[in-house]
Amino acid sequence: MLAVIMAGGSGRRFWPRSRRERPKQLIDLTGRGSMIQLTAERLSAFCSPEELFIVTVAPLADAIALEVAGKVPRAHIVEEPQGRNTAAAAVLAASIIESRFGDVPFLMVPADHVITDEAAFRADALAAERYLEKNDRLLTFGIRPSRPETGYGYIKKGAPIAAGDAGAEIFEVESFHEKPSAQKAKAYCAGGDYFWNSGLFAWRPSVILRAVEKQLPDLVSLMRPIRAHQGTEPLLFLLKPVYERVPAISIDHAVMEKADNVAVLRARFGWSDVGSWESLREIHSPDANGNVLIGEHVLLDAKDNTVFSPDRLVAVIGLSDVVIVDGGDAILVCRRDRVQQVRDAVEALERSGKTRLY
Repeated sequence: MLAVIMAGGSGRRFWPRSRRERPKQLIDLTGRGSMIQLTAERLSAFCSPEELFIVTVAPLADAIALEVAGKVPRAHIVEEPQGRNTAAAAVLAASIIESRFGDVPFLMVPADHVITDEAAFRADALAAERYLEKNDRLLTFGIRPSRPETGYGYIKKGAPIAAGDAGAEIFEVESFHEKPSAQKAKAYCAGGDYFWNSGLFAWRPSVILRAVEKQLPDLVSLMRPIRAHQGTEPLLFLLKPVYERVPAISIDHAVMEKADNVAVLRARFGWSDVGSWESLREIHSPDANGNVLIGEHVLLDAKDNTVFSPDRLVAVIGLSDVVIVDGGDAILVCRRDRVQQVRDAVEALERSGKTRLY
């Protein structure tokens, strides 16, 4: 099966470990390898190296190549001149897949998510591929909510479309809902008609390109020379003038929320987007006092803290509900309920000109 990994994000919410030169997808948050390593390994279980591609920004391409050596050929790491969000990445990926393989289904997956039960992920991915071979749909993978999460977008399912291969269930999409209030999230979780929006997609090139052209005709028009690219000159060279005019918008906002041919497959695998330091509590088990601890530590009268310090010892005394992250040349200390503001700290560093620290 063909798959494209989206790996152009900056990972600002994981500062000070995540930096411009080494963002979230290149760091190890699980203890099992970098996020993009794990993603490439997961896909390699059912995709050959010739079927795997990565879309990223040019400054990260060499570092990513080292992380996925042996899994993804260097020539399959597609370099964008600058990040323009996922709509541009989707059009670029679809154009490349179409020109090399024809109008065949492919996955588009983020580089920095955690997925458990990889056998179920493989089964769902292959079921999606077989369904899309005969159906002109934009397919997303919906995650059954395990809690009333306010940090995720939601998908309300509609009528069943098909019972896919090996028990996979596919539904119409009735509506998309942005990050809800706590009260709405509780209702969504209890009702049974809502999924978390995973940001994992599958479609055929012709279907996604038609959908983008309907909503963003200028984007597809700008990319038309790329679709005709035959390798006579470097792709990055062709992309530079194009990306100066490409809009920065997500594929969700640009297309998925507006299209009338969207389907959702009820995922049977475990999933986390690992969106902030608080998400470490989803992938690492807390100790008896509710502390999630990565690295050496000394704790005295401390509970419900998250400490990430793989390289040196941290002592925590008399603190609760705090996040502590050792970034080597910078340290983060904040309340757990303020982790979304880490990106604000990065913006403050940018304004102050402290470029070496972000």
